[in-house]
Order: sequence, then structure tokens, then C-alpha cells
Amino acid sequence: MNQIVAFDFESHNVRIVLDACGQPQFVGTDVCDALAIRNSRDAIARLDEDEKGVAITDTLGGKQELSVINESGLYSLILTSRKSEAKRFKRWVTHEVLPSIRKTGSYATPSHVAALPAPAQDRVNAILMIGEAIAKVPGVKPGIAMAATLTCIQDNTGLVVEQLRRALPVASEPICSLNPTQLGERIGLSARSMNLRLQAHGFQFKNDRDEWELTEAGQVWAEALPYSRHGHSGYQILWNPEVSDVIKEAA
Repeated sequence: MNQIVAFDFESHNVRIVLDACGQPQFVGTDVCDALAIRNSRDAIARLDEDEKGVAITDTLGGKQELSVINESGLYSLILTSRKSEAKRFKRWVTHEVLPSIRKTGSYATPSHVAALPAPAQDRVNAILMIGEAIAKVPGVKPGIAMAATLTCIQDNTGLVVEQLRRALPVASEPICSLNPTQLGERIGLSARSMNLRLQAHGFQFKNDRDEWELTEAGQVWAEALPYSRHGHSGYQILWNPEVSDVIKEAA
């Protein structure tokens, strides 16, 4: 074990040692520092033997031994901490760091993201990874996934992303980008009235979960994109702006 990958969690430097198989081993003292666990020696000592170990790394001063813990040990330490940092640290590791290491063998933060405050970095990096995953789902247009990602970043951080949005490739047809509220504003309707009009035109219906779902006809005018908000996951329907002309003509 001699390859060290370092990353920052809310101003804490946490080092990961990758073993010969590329499996991450976390430097125990760094993890305890990030979790606000004061006595790292005792905390690590309480772990099971198969959750901890020693890694030998090469430094400028020669070989150095580091007390490390594996992924199981990491979660055991997280459970011992009642600090608010523990929940954020677990989400950071499981949603971003580990997937990044397993995909590329390293962890890297884009330079423009690194300039943000640490909590904002967490959110932007996580959203970017989710957007990348969504863009690879069969049937999802990459441009729409990117537009939704930029909107999500702006909603979560307050960053102005309009210039980036304008840099997206021009679609051959208008991008499905409006929710019912925005669509209704184009013709003077509330979101509720807009949804009812769309239902009356046979473009959507209420499913068994009491959520709006696209009909086959509606799929011509809209796309359903997955989202997760406040612990609830589902699909958000975004509409082609031109569907408002159809609604107005029918009225």
C-alpha cells in the first residue's frame, strides 16, 4: 500500500491509502478529526480487528506507518459520532468519494468548484455526478440532463449559471425545460390549472401514487426527469414551451 489520495471535507484533510487491489483504506486520525472524535486512539482501538490495520507509505523522510481503517471501520466510527458532521461525512464519502475512486482510481475536484466554500463544493460535486449518471440513462437527452443539472446547482447554491446554460448546444427543437408553473405563466394560468389543462388534452394523468405521469401523447411534448428532494424521490415533468400554444389554441 503506497498510493495516497487526499481530499478535503469541510476544511479537513482526509487521506485514503489505496491497496494493491485499489481498495480504499482511510487514515484513521484524519477520519476522527473530520467526525470531531477527540480521542482517535481509543476510537480506533475499539474497532474489530478486520476493520483496522497499518499501511506503509513512502514519504520524503522514508517509509511511514499509518493507522488505517477499511470501509466497514469507517461506518463503525460514523455510528459512534453524534455530531452533525457524521451524517454529512457519510453522505460525502458514499455519494462522491468512493464512486469517484472506484471509477477513476483517484479523487479530483474541478478547479472552479474548488474555489467554492466546502459545503457548496459538496453539493455541486454531488449534483454533477448525478447529472452525469442521468445523462447516460437510455432515452434521456444529454442536453436536457445538463440543463436540469445546472438548474439544480443554481437552486442549491445560488450560483448564477445562465452563461453556462447558453453555452449548451442549440437543440434542433425547443428543450423540454418548463415546469407547470413556468408553463402556466406563459398563458396566465396557475400551476394547478395548467396541470388540469394538460390532463384534459390527454398529455398526462394521475397514477396510483397520486403523481402526474405522461401519456404516450404527452411524451411528444415533455420529458420526465428523476429527482430527489427532501428525502422524496420521483419524477419531475418538464414541458416543451411550444405546448403552451396548443393549450391556448384549444382555449
